[in-house]
Amino acid sequence: MRKYELMLILNPELGDADAATLLGEVKAELETVGATIDKEDIWGVKDLAYKIRNSKTGYYALYTLTLEKGDFFAATKAFNLKKDIWRHMFVRLED
Repeated sequence: MRKYELMLILNPELGDADAATLLGEVKAELETVGATIDKEDIWGVKDLAYKIRNSKTGYYALYTLTLEKGDFFAATKAFNLKKDIWRHMFVRLED
């Protein structure tokens, strides 16, 4: 089993309820590709290093995942279709 991290930057104007709904959709998408969520760390609204869509802040969420085979193509495709997910990045952690 391989370990991965997923960092998400969401639209900060969503509010807590809408952000929770969107993160629920993210979790469902991750489970669809076979990933197990080991840890969920919601940072909330933080300052960005540079503006994204004319905003100086973003809503951050970090997930630690376990997956047998590292194929996140379906999840990445679904994330790209959601307009409130501004950025996402999967990183493989060392064993």
